Amino acid sequence: MKRSVVAALALTGIACGYSRLDRAPHPAAWMRKGETIRLAKFKNLTPRLGLEERFTKALENRIVAATPWKLVPQGATSRYVLQGTLLKYEVRPIGLSLGTDKLKASAGGASRVEIVVVASVELLDGQTGVVLVHRRGLTFSNQYRVDQNFASFDSREISVVDSLADDFAESFVTQLLEGNDT
Repeated sequence: MKRSVVAALALTGIACGYSRLDRAPHPAAWMRKGETIRLAKFKNLTPRLGLEERFTKALENRIVAATPWKLVPQGATSRYVLQGTLLKYEVRPIGLSLGTDKLKASAGGASRVEIVVVASVELLDGQTGVVLVHRRGLTFSNQYRVDQNFASFDSREISVVDSLADDFAESFVTQLLEGNDT
């Protein structure tokens, strides 16, 4: 009786598709330890200046911290090249505060803002230029509360952009490490 229960449980576990990622084989060629990778600076097609630097730096930090690859400097030859394009940067008000009765001209303003960034990333073979992995339309967003002190507005936006860049880098590198290349 106990054997049949154990066998049934074992078959159920196998049939549900459960598998541990740390024990799964990684057939992806770019998963070899010590392979070199060069990170091309992101192209920025958005009106937000400096966005490409933040996303490039976040991806660089994630590659160094969490991959088996050796990151080589710009201009060096490498086995793989990772390049990206920032396609969209949007700041949307999602909460409004109404104006005050004391000032008739006061129309109010945004109390919460959402920032949305859309990117496209490619992993290329560094010798042939063949695209190995292409992710289009990677979308990341985050919200923050607007402080009515306008001096702090820019610094809040910058910290949210840095957070989005980190989320983006972690998500993309995780997909590569899991061998998810479709």
